[in-house]
Amino acid sequence: MVLENVYIIPHGDEIVTLPNPESANMNKKIKEIAREDRSNTLVIISPHSIRLSKMIGVVNTEYLRGRLRLHNKYIFQIFKSNRELNSIILKNIDLTEEVLYITSEGKSSVFPLDFGSIIPLYFFGKRNISLIGQSRLSERKKLIEFGKKLYHITMGYEGSVSIILSADQAHTHSSSGPYGYSKYSKYYDNVVIKSIKENNFEELINIEEKIIEEAKPDSYWNMLTFYGIISEAKSIPEFVYYYVEKYFGMLFAFSKM
Repeated sequence: MVLENVYIIPHGDEIVTLPNPESANMNKKIKEIAREDRSNTLVIISPHSIRLSKMIGVVNTEYLRGRLRLHNKYIFQIFKSNRELNSIILKNIDLTEEVLYITSEGKSSVFPLDFGSIIPLYFFGKRNISLIGQSRLSERKKLIEFGKKLYHITMGYEGSVSIILSADQAHTHSSSGPYGYSKYSKYYDNVVIKSIKENNFEELINIEEKIIEEAKPDSYWNMLTFYGIISEAKSIPEFVYYYVEKYFGMLFAFSKM
């Protein structure tokens, strides 16, 4: 069938626990869009899942399971992996590597879900899942090319698919945060917002490495993959909501295919 939607969704637990009006508004915006999603499979790429130094890990266990205990909520999730789609991705994208855990099949073939996956998936309910670890490859063109190839694979797949790029933005907005303060935090987030609003990612693609290092986002690599997907699809990204939670930026955007 088709690729339905591509999302950039943050994974700060505040969008679930709702400690302030901004987090509640973000929660509301994500729910409004997510409830319209009719895809059978969600591909989620998380910066806090499996990370390989030179490849992109595709988790191909039979099941994915995660638990997250927050101060006012407990989330438990178990999903069936879409191993058919996983196999197509592994076969057609050279940068990918299969990741298994405990055993290759059966009830014990279960990979743990990270909080970077659990929180975005919280908004979508029960689906089949393809879990991919975010790559930290230094070659930016390869990440863009990965997004382009992922677009063609999901467009050609028989089922309906949406892609979630789990991403928090810069993490150095406040001196009281664990990473300290950097003036580049606001700069980086503004470049991301501008790229989405204007559908022009050239500045973000070519941003200096020093800015990434100082701003400390976990989004940059997924943002390049996002660009690869939407540029190949010739789709228009839609900026929805952004705010700074204490010391890190949280942004929600999507593109309807």
